Amino acid sequence: MKALVIVGHGSHLNEDSGLPVYEHAQRIRETGGFDEVVECFWKEEPAMRHVLDTVESEEVYVVPAFISEGYFTQQVIPRELGLSGQVTRKGEKTVFYAGPLGTFEGMPDVILERVEDLMRGREAEGRTALVLLGHGTDLNKNSGGVIYLNANRIRERGIYDLVEVGFLDQEPEIGGVVEGVEAENVILIPVFIAEGWHTRETIPEDLGLTGEVTTRDEKTIFYGAPVGTHPSMANLIAARARETIEHLV
Repeated sequence: MKALVIVGHGSHLNEDSGLPVYEHAQRIRETGGFDEVVECFWKEEPAMRHVLDTVESEEVYVVPAFISEGYFTQQVIPRELGLSGQVTRKGEKTVFYAGPLGTFEGMPDVILERVEDLMRGREAEGRTALVLLGHGTDLNKNSGGVIYLNANRIRERGIYDLVEVGFLDQEPEIGGVVEGVEAENVILIPVFIAEGWHTRETIPEDLGLTGEVTTRDEKTIFYGAPVGTHPSMANLIAARARETIEHLV
């Protein structure tokens, strides 16, 4: 038997923080690809500490529903689950620990699907720039690195005139990127796992956005929902789990 454990950050303050994890878990459950699919979190129940005791399967795949490598994926999750590396034996269970979602090769496809949903039925005349928005932090270089990684992968496909990156908590700051980009159309996609205060409040307020489409200063800004809420993330999570053992063979 095989179990998939999806680990989310969660939040005591934002009830929507864990919603994508539950939705993606249900989608994967319906495919029948795993005998068990279990959700757990760091900041809300069900907690991750005892989650491995709740599954019966001998093979357990743990996928962190996080965008980038960092403190949570490298320290918190392994500590709470008692993992010693990419493969850990715990009694009769073998636990395979996958990397975060943002570094996986399939992430650009999900980003582009999010763009497609946003732009369906809308025309963008003139030069078009895709801007990937990350949270970022000056405390962990890996946090921003994954945004650059995905921007480069999309840039190589030659779909847009420009592919840029911007951040909330590190340079280049998103407001300056949107203002300075030399394109009439700016497609702004938050590379976040869930909707929250930033995506609903601070980003629109700081950028003067009035909805999905905002026109000002001869620019039209198309503002998408977070990548992590897209239904295709379920396929990405399942693929990330499968890739873990394939990588070890």
